[in-house]
Amino acid sequence: PIYLSPQAPGIGALGVGDRVLARTKKTAAGFEAETIRVLEGGRQQVIGVFSLDADGGRIEPTDRRAKRDFRVSREYTKGAKAGEIVVAETVAGRHLGLPEARIVERIGKSDEPASISLLAIHSHGIPNTFPEDALAEAAAATAPNLGKRVDLRAVPLVTIDGADARDFDDAVFAEPDSDKKNSGGWHLIVAIADVAHFVRPGSSLDNEAVERGNSTYFPDRVVPMLPEALSNGLCSLKPNEDRACL
Repeated sequence: PIYLSPQAPGIGALGVGDRVLARTKKTAAGFEAETIRVLEGGRQQVIGVFSLDADGGRIEPTDRRAKRDFRVSREYTKGAKAGEIVVAETVAGRHLGLPEARIVERIGKSDEPASISLLAIHSHGIPNTFPEDALAEAAAATAPNLGKRVDLRAVPLVTIDGADARDFDDAVFAEPDSDKKNSGGWHLIVAIADVAHFVRPGSSLDNEAVERGNSTYFPDRVVPMLPEALSNGLCSLKPNEDRACL
């Protein structure tokens, strides 16, 4: 084992979970380490219900696997009210009693439907923002020219998403098959938004899509796999709009 003083000279108190860059030296008792600097990533995220008390408040984590509550000093409450769901990060340096955290985001009252969706997003680590380069790629996208594509704009395709859908990924057309070999059968066209035309391998959009895997739907919102310029724009099969399909 390597002994590391919890009070780092010139740095301050260290907390459990902090990652540090340290210099080690051998002593008669074994090895000791001197902290050079604290690295990013040591703090942990906490999501839970906030309650008030005389010193500030505490957070009861919504994750049932959490072993204990977290103390929140008055200066770290961010104005949170009792019963609100909050996002906090742990604060290094507290070793006696409950661990300490500072609130970084107030989600809302725990009994509000919107709060439940946001709680699920935060609890499961669903990415709900896009980096600037991905947004720029999406904003710069334009509908392709017809080129070698088959023109189906005269076909009365119908989207199969509900009226309250946030995007329209698929459309269909069906008619009786005129081929005598398929008497009584149907000719079916299924149009699917050509996402691959806009999301090129290795691009920022591609990397973000890989991280998400799919869009995530909630009763009151959707966390899209792609920025809205694509998910609700060029990759949404809206009436009377030219769209690239497969």
